[in-house]
Amino acid sequence: MSIDIFLWRALAIFLLIGALMGVAVSLLLIFKPHLLARTSQMANRWISTRSMNQLLDRSIGIEQWFYQHHRALGVLITFGACYILVYFGLLFDKPSTLQNLSGYAPSWQLDILLDALVLASLIGAVVALFVGLFLWLRPSLLRGIEESANQCVSTDRAVRALEVPHDQVERFVAGHFKRVGWLLLVASGYLFFVLFRWLA
Repeated sequence: MSIDIFLWRALAIFLLIGALMGVAVSLLLIFKPHLLARTSQMANRWISTRSMNQLLDRSIGIEQWFYQHHRALGVLITFGACYILVYFGLLFDKPSTLQNLSGYAPSWQLDILLDALVLASLIGAVVALFVGLFLWLRPSLLRGIEESANQCVSTDRAVRALEVPHDQVERFVAGHFKRVGWLLLVASGYLFFVLFRWLA
């Protein structure tokens, strides 16, 4: 049996089980709707995202520590940037790297990816070098950039949409138990017989 046939049969069995569960739920909706309503009330728990939102909106300021140790950080960033510039500018052996990675992708793709990696690393290293030198020698030059970039973005408006309950389907089912039950029974029965014939 090929893998495609196996996956299709597994999907069909999964849908067949779902159809049987749909038949059971539809029979409950038709004959014992109060049991399903009680189960729905127990399962429906409102989980508020406000506490999580408060954690996300809490600002953590490290600027004071950052500027107190600006010389050490500037030296580290400068030497790190210099190392990246020397390695990718002079020491990087592209042919041997292509040979080592030849089994993972076609050579032309690896060539493009390595060129992009080297270019991004060199540009990032140049930017880091200037930032490191400013931090090391004149950290006051970075304060304007840092103040304009360091703006708090509140997530309250985005999370507010999650706090609105969407129970329209549940209220519709609660008002039309038997009609929804019969509709679900017909759909689940049809799906069951179609899949059963296909698997047989």
